[in-house]
Amino acid sequence: MSYKVLLIDDRHTDASLEAIKKMAKMGNIELVGVKYHIEGIEMLQKDSSFEFQAVILDAFGFKNSDTDEDKMTNSGLYYSLKTLSELKSSRVIPWFVYTGHPKNLSDEDFLEKISVYQEDYKFGRTELCYYTKTLHEKELLQDIKTEIDNLENSQIQLQHKHVFQIANKINVPHEDINNLVNIFKSIQTYANDLEPSLYFTQLRMYIEYVFRDAAKYNILHEKCINEKGQVNLAESSLFLAGENTKRLNVRCTKAHFSKIMAENIKNLIFITGAASHTSDVDPAENMDYQEYRKSVKTPYLLYQLTFVVCDLLVWYDNYIKENNDSSINKSFWNDINENQSSSSESEWFEGTVIRISEDNFGTFKPDNSFKTITIHHSTVRNENIKEEDRLKVRTEPSPDKSKLHIKEIIKLD
Repeated sequence: MSYKVLLIDDRHTDASLEAIKKMAKMGNIELVGVKYHIEGIEMLQKDSSFEFQAVILDAFGFKNSDTDEDKMTNSGLYYSLKTLSELKSSRVIPWFVYTGHPKNLSDEDFLEKISVYQEDYKFGRTELCYYTKTLHEKELLQDIKTEIDNLENSQIQLQHKHVFQIANKINVPHEDINNLVNIFKSIQTYANDLEPSLYFTQLRMYIEYVFRDAAKYNILHEKCINEKGQVNLAESSLFLAGENTKRLNVRCTKAHFSKIMAENIKNLIFITGAASHTSDVDPAENMDYQEYRKSVKTPYLLYQLTFVVCDLLVWYDNYIKENNDSSINKSFWNDINENQSSSSESEWFEGTVIRISEDNFGTFKPDNSFKTITIHHSTVRNENIKEEDRLKVRTEPSPDKSKLHIKEIIKLD
């Protein structure tokens, strides 16, 4: 692959730059030089065919002419950085600051002013705010090619910069960042080449990263993370919603989640668990997803749940700013008496049978809850239960208290 890069440098014809030009040519990079910053930026603005793929910015060069400034300053560079930043909404152009002037190399103010334009997205190496002439030519050319090759990913991260900034803030690994980028790429191009069940697992991991960070501030109860360091997603979502946990016997007297957020996260955990073959999923739930996938072979469900994850990240970033006092958050923790918990679980409640699977497992949805309950195939057969039947049921916890089983059923007219 060949690359074409604009070089804005008032000395682009000088012998001092011959070395980098030769290195660039060997690496299939064509450097096109212009003298002034305004001239170069105008070329990029008029480049409707995207001929130039990146730009190198000389720091201590002229903005518009040799005579309109008494001496060389960085004003041309700052003009270019400002304009390139404004162009990001319509076109992302990787840029790299290239300087050799002693004043810049020893000026902290110069470093700070460039860093402002690298807060949203940093092109090139993390450790290099700018590239030094005669020292970083090899690194500069390598990083230019890398950024051009990754330009589609860069554009997506800039378009959704708030989401990715938060993901980085809570230490989401680079690999998982890329998985989210891949989903966004599919959304933008509708390239139906993703296997949703693989990415559902990644979405569950994003929820886990948020929950782990919430635990640092006691927003999430410590019992929601076991001694092996595993996060119980279902129990965590109940706790954050201010509901009784099923097995941990704790609850939060303050609902951190809004009702909509609570339902969205419960739904996401339920669907992604069934689709990603996690060990704690009910077999009937998994079969329900497989049936859904057979009838609807699209990525739209994955897209929908991806945006739920994005909302969760934005919500959490906003929420933690006002609720980061660990001691106050812990004061909302409350223990549940096991006897009280079991008695509430054994109360009668009504609902509807929303599905009977091919192997005769039933799926019952209570009227007052989003969470469904599986009806064993023997009960379905013995009670002659059909889809859309209205039932009144009483439940009991499974022996390990991980699920609810239906203890008694009354069919309603």
